[in-house]
Amino acid sequence: MKTTKITFCLVSVLIITSSICVITSRSSSKFPKFNSNQILKEGDVLIEKGIHKNREHKKYPKKIKTDYISLAVKENRNNPASRVITIPVKRLHSLSDTPKAPIFLLDGGPGNSNLSNNLVKNMLWLLDNHDIVMVGYRGVDGSVTLDSKAFEEALMVDTNAFTESHFEKLGMVWKNELIRFKNEGIDIDGYNVIEVIDDIELVRNILGYNKINLFGFSYGTRLAYLSGLRYPESIHRSIIGGISPPGHFVWNPEITDAILKKYGDLWKENSLNLKRSPDIIKTIQSVFLALPEKWKKIDLDPGKIRVMMFNIMYKTSGVGKIFDAFVAAENGDYSGLALLVMMYDLLPEMENIVWGDLFAKALSSDYLSGTDYINGMNSKNNLLGAPMSKLFSLVSFSDWKIHMIPEKYRKLDTSYINTLMIAGNFDIATPLENTQKMIKYLPNGKLAIFSDYAHHDYSSLLTNTNSITMLKEFYLTGEVLSEDIIHTPAKIGEPKKSPQKMGKKFYRLKRLGLLKTIVKLFM
Repeated sequence: MKTTKITFCLVSVLIITSSICVITSRSSSKFPKFNSNQILKEGDVLIEKGIHKNREHKKYPKKIKTDYISLAVKENRNNPASRVITIPVKRLHSLSDTPKAPIFLLDGGPGNSNLSNNLVKNMLWLLDNHDIVMVGYRGVDGSVTLDSKAFEEALMVDTNAFTESHFEKLGMVWKNELIRFKNEGIDIDGYNVIEVIDDIELVRNILGYNKINLFGFSYGTRLAYLSGLRYPESIHRSIIGGISPPGHFVWNPEITDAILKKYGDLWKENSLNLKRSPDIIKTIQSVFLALPEKWKKIDLDPGKIRVMMFNIMYKTSGVGKIFDAFVAAENGDYSGLALLVMMYDLLPEMENIVWGDLFAKALSSDYLSGTDYINGMNSKNNLLGAPMSKLFSLVSFSDWKIHMIPEKYRKLDTSYINTLMIAGNFDIATPLENTQKMIKYLPNGKLAIFSDYAHHDYSSLLTNTNSITMLKEFYLTGEVLSEDIIHTPAKIGEPKKSPQKMGKKFYRLKRLGLLKTIVKLFM
């Protein structure tokens, strides 16, 4: 879930990890606006010619011909009386005089935009042979945004975060938000993955494409896979990386702990690490068992620590810093773990998640009635577990009468789309184990496994010459070249930037009342 990916940004000058998340605008003045008096029907469209500014790649034009499109769509296609909303669509025109089938980019989420310049800036090489199309995600991009500042504020408690008592309070907040959405005329049942897929199909038709290619990452892989099931005649080829099969917006605590233990095995391969801790997994367990209530005036809340551990592990480069913080804590210095707590408390300043969109799409896809989403997501081994999956408990705590998507889209089924699957063995957000379950359901699929890759490490494939050649060739021929992909092996030794030093710097800024101000300046 950000797939979800829920992705969290860290300020570069205060960084302890290199997680990549870019705050971007959810709308742009470049997209044309319908007349406020116009009665819209689904399929109404406005197109404004413009340019996409390329500031990164000298090989490509600084100004790329681009269409900025506003499209009218039904809010809930299952309701004949549904109102019409609008979504933005961006199309970058191919540099070829005879372009092949276009490529629709599907970014991570739910709860994030599909129009980020960060998404397209490293993929301009696709323009050599294809148009690039980005369909705005309903609920985030366009006329309706399912923001929930009240829920975001309720997440910020001093202690007992992500406990049952916390979720009881969060459930009441979410219940009130559902009432607010309804009073504002929003039909929450219209914001699910199937409606997004139908938006994509509508765009394909309106732009006059016979078949389209898909490039999905994280949450976008769910959209790509289900598009192949729902509209098989419309899809030419599909590349999906960081794969989220049906049922896996919920993380499995045993799998996340198993990935942490894989890092523990890697730790033992370095003799310098062994001098610091002969068994880093046991170090983590013992620290959690003996965790004091406070470091200075910071509540060392284990829920906050685990949430931030999970998100920092979206990149392999972050794991060494987590381990360093636990080694220091075992030796009596808890400032590194206090840093994780302070980072959690800064999430409203650092992230741009549309919580209502996340819940509407993730829960309507994967919620299972009767599941214990609080205790069942705890680690049995006092390690990490799946803290973010506890968010699924909001359904029961808010008495939400959630409308699930059709059952056939909530389970794996055979898709014959020619698909290249990309997976990493250290991906905690979309584990390799889940991807391997899909293989038999994709008879025309090919799986490329990249060692020492975590969820956000896939971005390096978009700038690596060999991997770009592989991806371009797949779209053109359906074949996967057997070239070696150069990558840097994961290193989880002692980090150059100590989380303990950063924790003490954060604390001084916090005591001076400057921390949030400085973070806002850099975001």
